[in-house]
Amino acid sequence: MHIQRRHMLAMLGAAPILAAAAPGSSKATIFRARRIITMDAGTPTASHVAVADGTILGVADSLAALEPLIGKRKFSVDPRFENAVLMPGFIDPHVHPMQSAVMLNLPFVAPEDWALPSHSYKGAQTPAAYRKRLKAELARSKADPFICWGHHELFHGPIDRKMLTQIAPDRTVIIWQRSFHEVIINDAAMKLWGLTDRAAFDALVRAGHADPAHADYDKGIFSETALLAAIGKMRPYLVTPELIQRGMTEMQRMMLASGVTTVSDMATGVFASFDAEAGLIKAAFERDANPSRVMLMPMASQLAADTDLDRWFTATRDKWASRHIRVDRRVKMLADGAFFAQNMMMNPPGYTDGHQGKWITPPDIVAAQFKRFWEAGFSLHIHVNGDMGLDAVLDGLNPLGHRHGQTITLEHLGYSTEAQNARIAKMGLMVSAQPNYIRVLGDVYGKHGLGPERAAHMNRLGSLERLGVPLGLHSDFNMAPIDPLYLAWIAANRVTIGGKSKAPDERISVDKALRAITIDAARVIGMDSMIGSISAGKKADFTVLSGDPYAYGRKRLREAKVQGVMFEGEYYPS
Repeated sequence: MHIQRRHMLAMLGAAPILAAAAPGSSKATIFRARRIITMDAGTPTASHVAVADGTILGVADSLAALEPLIGKRKFSVDPRFENAVLMPGFIDPHVHPMQSAVMLNLPFVAPEDWALPSHSYKGAQTPAAYRKRLKAELARSKADPFICWGHHELFHGPIDRKMLTQIAPDRTVIIWQRSFHEVIINDAAMKLWGLTDRAAFDALVRAGHADPAHADYDKGIFSETALLAAIGKMRPYLVTPELIQRGMTEMQRMMLASGVTTVSDMATGVFASFDAEAGLIKAAFERDANPSRVMLMPMASQLAADTDLDRWFTATRDKWASRHIRVDRRVKMLADGAFFAQNMMMNPPGYTDGHQGKWITPPDIVAAQFKRFWEAGFSLHIHVNGDMGLDAVLDGLNPLGHRHGQTITLEHLGYSTEAQNARIAKMGLMVSAQPNYIRVLGDVYGKHGLGPERAAHMNRLGSLERLGVPLGLHSDFNMAPIDPLYLAWIAANRVTIGGKSKAPDERISVDKALRAITIDAARVIGMDSMIGSISAGKKADFTVLSGDPYAYGRKRLREAKVQGVMFEGEYYPS
């Protein structure tokens, strides 16, 4: 009896695997799931998705409906996800793979708990707890120099060169502040680095073209623009092939466990040159067994004024772009200082203790960078944290001319006003936000630095949602874990590590939160035509979940467990 193809497809709903002959075309696989959340408004949900050659052919609520999409291909039905929920592969649009690789080799003593692939670290929220934990890590470690990340003065009390020397007079000790933007060193480190007097210290800072106010000889502090001088001294024992390979492996384990298939490096070239870091990143990512890709992005300050930007971009893309490595016409700028260090530039009334924030790049210089790269056809990604910093950025962007497919994304956006958010919307800008600010700092910044009202309204993301601003959520690891569902949960709930709810009017909806780790995260890095939704023609990148995040609701959002990822049609269990 003759059975038409459409009837065969219909019967496949009850059959685990069946194939139809179609010589001359690549084979398709139809994955059946309990639910497919596509993040595509045209077909929001489905139960079947067809994949061939790592690309999505289409989605539908039945096998029969996929017939026009499959064409004459051979196909099979794979039911392995029939009890799972599929979403687009999660995206973290702002990480630093080299920073991640470096930091994952260090002990963490931070205000909050950290669960990493190979270690778990309990948080310390008082000066006594910090010193106890620091001494324990010192005793446990044989590293020389000893480097530890996570100190925050408002939780742990001030530390300086003298105090670190008292704690470890015979060990070289370097403390990396919770923001990453600052290190504090002891006398042994000063000696190791040849900084035997103030003149040698000042010479190192000058050689790095840093703002002298960003370094303190007596306290042993290097912050913001002076940080690179310290990194230069630390490079020999941070950036070795063995350490970077181990750290990259740990980072990719974290990505897989959290369902992340794409990240964007928002400053390739912090620890070494762009090409040196690109080579290390490519060695780690360009492997058949790696279920993820990374976008590389230069910092504006790396490209000298006489650099031919067209030639640089073409040569860089041709040299590094591959299946797992993407190079787009995008550039990173830095405006004001770190939010975790209260170095962001704040408008009046400023900081409650009277201190001043710091510019990483002064407003006139960053505005000149905007103009130069915009006119060269680059999309802009701008690190900005405080409302004074944001005013300077918006004013600097205002004169830019007509766009030719270019976009502008504000990175982090720690504190903004309602008026500034309205201006962001009117200017057609996008935001890639760091929601962990409110989680870790919402309580303590209310007591020190910002006051209760401004601290409660950090991460004013609900306003952005109401204004229709495209919004991604990022980790900026290790400012937050590489864990998009956790970031979405933070943004949807705004509950601090102390258990307090902050400005619930600034919560975002569950739908906005999930878009911010999928399609909108892809949009802020210009990859939404390729990834971010389960749609025909896009890469077959899926995150496989135990349950439906929409069904869990905002309070239980992070309870949806990641079972694995599909990367370009190949499955990798967590």
